[in-house]
Amino acid sequence: MAPYPRWDLLACLAVSAGAVLAWWLRASGRLVDTERVAAALGQSAPAGRRRTRWWPESRFQLVLLALVALTLPLVMLFLSTKASTPQLAAITTHSPRIAEVTITQVHHSVLKTGKSSSHYESEVTATALGGGRAGKGTLRLEGTLKTPEPPHPGDRSPGLYAPDDPAAWVIMDSRAELRSLLGGPPGPQELMVLGVCAFFTLAGAAGALRTHAAARATAGVFGAGETRMLRVRIAGAGAGDRLWRPTTLDGARRPTPLLTSSLRLASSSGDRDLLLERCLDPVPLAAALRGSQGRLYWMPRAGDRPEWSAPALLVLDDGRYVRGATPLGTSLDAASGEPVAGPRPVPEPSRPALPYAVWQPQVHTPGAICFGAAFLAVVLLVSGGGYGGGALRTTCLLAAAAGPLVGVLAIGHRRTRYLRQLMQKTRQRV
Repeated sequence: MAPYPRWDLLACLAVSAGAVLAWWLRASGRLVDTERVAAALGQSAPAGRRRTRWWPESRFQLVLLALVALTLPLVMLFLSTKASTPQLAAITTHSPRIAEVTITQVHHSVLKTGKSSSHYESEVTATALGGGRAGKGTLRLEGTLKTPEPPHPGDRSPGLYAPDDPAAWVIMDSRAELRSLLGGPPGPQELMVLGVCAFFTLAGAAGALRTHAAARATAGVFGAGETRMLRVRIAGAGAGDRLWRPTTLDGARRPTPLLTSSLRLASSSGDRDLLLERCLDPVPLAAALRGSQGRLYWMPRAGDRPEWSAPALLVLDDGRYVRGATPLGTSLDAASGEPVAGPRPVPEPSRPALPYAVWQPQVHTPGAICFGAAFLAVVLLVSGGGYGGGALRTTCLLAAAAGPLVGVLAIGHRRTRYLRQLMQKTRQRV
């Protein structure tokens, strides 16, 4: 909570900006993609680059983890900007001192009640040692004090003040909190906030990263029921509604279909759709895999409805795989496949079918603008903008907090519109 501008934080933000720029250059294809080049030359990708997780399947958990992790610096930024006042700046420009001060007069005291606690906020006059370079004499300082009970003349409290500038007032709080204002270790309140935020962040990370790709690739496809298999050929890209089977937790609630991207699969006995994760752009994936052949696996259950979707796994003849879902359908409008006989495939975690289009300008541009606005707001706050409160600080804090959330919502809206256009084009071709 040291006064702003904080050059150490600005350096951290510069590193973060550089990392994001490097990622964007890599994701947008402006840097050479060794995997695509190797595939075009008919070679394997470098051995050092291995994908150990099926990341699209964990998209929701990872987005939730990112939003939870983002709350920690935002909360600390809010507390820091709230504590970094012109009064603190005036004290720290001289020779600040933390020492006991004695309250001599209570001018005004107000009880402020919150949802879980209450405290008295009082304007007081206090005396402290000071008076020049030798530290002698007595200073009369004004300040504001927060206490659980009304203060009285004669009470003592730790105070932060500048002996050479009594007009800068005094800040009264615990010694730990006052040391944190000078750039020292966090105080008890900050440590509690850090602990709570860190707990939720670590819990989210454990939930998002605990499952490996090998387990997720076959989850729900091979089980106690009868798994079906269909020999297919990738015919193109599309989009469709995915409606998962209702679980026991859903009860009587009616499931809601979700518009997702898909690969159109053709077979000698009919066509099927392999519904992908929403974060995948099916167009470049279908273009790279068009004409590839493989086997599609899924497991229907007794009582399934035709509009429901089941987890599915497409294993190509070259060993690569694509994880998704497939509408169950009926024998009249979708190929039903045949029972799996013999050993079941176990795809290698490091061989998902590529490419994954991570950066989609038509989808991600509005969200990137929102994230950029939030980043600039943080830079402005760390640079000292809105010192001492006011409309500028409030605007920056709102932009920093709301920017990521609005960005995620904007990306979702743009993706839905893109998939609807893709679905209409697919129907027109059919």
